[in-house]
Amino acid sequence: MDAVDGLCEHCGSRDLIQDGETGEIICADCGLVVSENSSLGRTFPDAGPHSVKNEKLSLETKRKMNRLMTIDRRIRVDEEDPYVLRLAVQEIKRIAQTMHLPENVAENAESIYREAQHEGLIPRGTINGFAAASIYAACRKLGLPRTLRHVSEASQEDLKDIARMYRLLLETLDIPVELDDPLKHIPRIAGALGLSPHSERLAITILEEAMNQGHHVGKNPKGLAASALYIACKVFDEKCSQRALSEAAGVSGLTIRKRVKGLLDNVELDLDL
Repeated sequence: MDAVDGLCEHCGSRDLIQDGETGEIICADCGLVVSENSSLGRTFPDAGPHSVKNEKLSLETKRKMNRLMTIDRRIRVDEEDPYVLRLAVQEIKRIAQTMHLPENVAENAESIYREAQHEGLIPRGTINGFAAASIYAACRKLGLPRTLRHVSEASQEDLKDIARMYRLLLETLDIPVELDDPLKHIPRIAGALGLSPHSERLAITILEEAMNQGHHVGKNPKGLAASALYIACKVFDEKCSQRALSEAAGVSGLTIRKRVKGLLDNVELDLDL
């Protein structure tokens, strides 16, 4: 057995090993066969000048590699294998616990994942990626204001990958997803920054007026919520920077500046900012 430089595309582990008999490179953490057709005797950076072909594997190492390859075959060949489903369910529960989500969110996410598995979507992504996407879809379905970034941080999967798999879920499955309401983000952002109830209530009033005029259409709901809170904090002389709001809302500072200007131009408020 020899360590190999590289990165597992499935779990991100750098603990890769090469089978000297078959030439396969396998992730020691998740069992993914990173490379199936590696030529025997190939050398890798920092692996030394000698080929792993000439190294004898111990019985324990062979057993471990056989077990890992069995896991990989289960994941690659039979996505409906109960073992694979258990992996997904465990990941869904872990993400839900990390994000402190209600139990019904995890239950809905499991149902969504099962549907995705039945439709054959899992090979178009990863097990953990679809588990995270199912969590996000369940949050949207139940009207919980959680962002893709929050899910990505909890799952440790790439945000763009989760977004792609989430779109696959929406395109293939009949998931009744609620439209994202900017009003739902105000309590979360205000709570994260410890803002006063006065600022929170005024921000809601500002947003309601903007929405009555249709100003919210086509705009990022989180950006609108953060911008309304920024205006409200200025009214009550409450310290809260655009940067802090940007981080709490998960949007850029530029987005907040644009939305603040738009709200001031569209909402009847006599404010000196």
